[in-house]
Amino acid sequence: MDVFEKYLAGIDNPDHRARTEEILAWVVHKFPNLEPQIKWNKPTFTDHGTYIIMFAAAKNHLSILPEKETMAHFADEIAKAGYSASSRLFRIPWTEPVNYELLEKIIEFNIKDKAGNSTFWRK
Repeated sequence: MDVFEKYLAGIDNPDHRARTEEILAWVVHKFPNLEPQIKWNKPTFTDHGTYIIMFAAAKNHLSILPEKETMAHFADEIAKAGYSASSRLFRIPWTEPVNYELLEKIIEFNIKDKAGNSTFWRK
């Protein structure tokens, strides 16, 4: 998690920082084969050089960016979880619980769906 230290240090609110660190640590633990890195100044996880998921702390929420195609695939489940969303991300409010089951399904989907992908983004 050393790769995320500078990013986490930049989150002013200590509760938001701790929550972000908890979520990132969960991803690292649950998916040890993913490579944690900083891309576009945000915590990102890749698999064999292809994008899997990115996180971005904001004032009122943590944004989860799994790619547009994944958002479309999980749109109903994201809405059912009560998260607001756009076409490319969904938001976990700092005051709401994290639906780790949904997050796990999203990451697993991207890993499997992009297994043969040779580019960073989907083609």
